[in-house]
Amino acid sequence: MTAVKPSSIQPASIQPASAQPSLIETMRVEVDGRILLLDRHMGRLRLSCAALERPFHGDAIREQVLTAAGLARTPGPQRVRLLVDAQGQATVQATPLPDLPPLPGVRLWPARLDSREPLLRYKTTRRHWYDAPTAWLAEHPAFFDALLSNEKGELCEGSRSNVYLQLGGKWFTPPIDCGCLPGVQRAELLERGLVEERLLYEDDLPRARGIRLSNALRGWFDVDWVRTPQAED
Repeated sequence: MTAVKPSSIQPASIQPASAQPSLIETMRVEVDGRILLLDRHMGRLRLSCAALERPFHGDAIREQVLTAAGLARTPGPQRVRLLVDAQGQATVQATPLPDLPPLPGVRLWPARLDSREPLLRYKTTRRHWYDAPTAWLAEHPAFFDALLSNEKGELCEGSRSNVYLQLGGKWFTPPIDCGCLPGVQRAELLERGLVEERLLYEDDLPRARGIRLSNALRGWFDVDWVRTPQAED
């Protein structure tokens, strides 16, 4: 398959508001009401708003998120999805978070990302390069994610997670410059010294002693790499 072509990003003053993607933050709310990694989510959102030249109403957004989390009344954890549009207006939705299977599968996706695509560094509603793996995953619930590489064959990320390989007794994750999202759980692991950045390649997958994924909803968890999924449709 051909690589995804980079899209040009115009400043907010030039690009019509209707054409600009919304920024996304997806957060986990525990049963006791705690929002995990909230400060990291807000920090990433602030940087993204600055980079895309849009207003950031941090205090108001935080209050909306806390209110939504407080109104959630379920016996388990919640998934809070925050959208911030080009005008800086936020919408928040809370839904129950289903359990994660003990050892979900992960596969390598055949299409490539283009590391020059600037929006790969931001979590936005413009995610067409993930459409095909997302559709496949919806039909194969035993798999948590599909891993994507870039045009150089460097491992990047999953469609909804960062990836980590255990090599030589250490855990490594690809650098952001490969074309991946600076995940908040990834940032936490790097700051705590549990993982290091390093270029990783598709050929590293079969020799890795372990493979893990992470995102803000699920934390850092083991997965089972399936070399050749039986269902490719």
